[in-house]
Amino acid sequence: QPALSPDEKSVAFLRIVGSGSDLWVRDLSRGTETRFTSDPSTNIAPNWSPYGDRIVFGSNRKGGVYNLYQKATGSGKEELLLPSNIADNPTQWSRDGRFIVYAENDPKNRRDLWVLPTEGAAANRKPIPFLTTEFNESFGQLSPDNHWMAFTSDRSGRSEIYVRPFPPSDGEWTISITGGSQPRWRGDGKELFFEATDGKIMAVPVRAVPGAKPSFEPGIPVVLFDAHMVATGNAFQYDVTADGKRFLIATTGGPGTASSPPLTVVINWTSPLKK
Repeated sequence: QPALSPDEKSVAFLRIVGSGSDLWVRDLSRGTETRFTSDPSTNIAPNWSPYGDRIVFGSNRKGGVYNLYQKATGSGKEELLLPSNIADNPTQWSRDGRFIVYAENDPKNRRDLWVLPTEGAAANRKPIPFLTTEFNESFGQLSPDNHWMAFTSDRSGRSEIYVRPFPPSDGEWTISITGGSQPRWRGDGKELFFEATDGKIMAVPVRAVPGAKPSFEPGIPVVLFDAHMVATGNAFQYDVTADGKRFLIATTGGPGTASSPPLTVVINWTSPLKK
């Protein structure tokens, strides 16, 4: 569950510890690691604030249900953001810092998308439902300008990527063609990335015009590469730099493992031509 810091100099990630898991932060230039959480519970899904000073994450330390917590990246105490009896899983801290996007796993209504405001008095930070249906909606991602929400839904019988205006209004556009999950925006909002059902990372150019009559034009998905990504679950297993040129992926293997494409070298290949 890797998450790049806004300056792209650090990565927060999950590491299994005994029967639970903790979050760690790795300095990418120095190669050093710092333990971010130290709790016997399961801590998941790190998401950086746009200033890099805090991380919001999910934890089941209060009786088994995942709640939203935040903690300063320097030092400090974990703060419970949203007490709830229903499991919540954060998927993004918006790039302007105003919203935390999360999926609520309601046993009666499956997974729904919600938004938690982060500004103003604590008493006024009421969760806002974005999309609640009888299907599973997850992996909510606000565009860099906060005008669009990309997400995954299984309403068609398989997971596909969709985009809707934000705040919620009329209009919806299908991004993937043959299934997909885990959408991520490029830093300028002109391209979407996602994982296809066959494990490949796809890129889709988009043209978006917000307003009273929003217009959104997705292009044709293009294959970038085969990610060999680990099983997804309900948390992102990759992140991408703001320019869209580098990906950080939790993979099932690396160079030299069975999951890597084999490289075949043929030597003296001209000798059969002489016969």
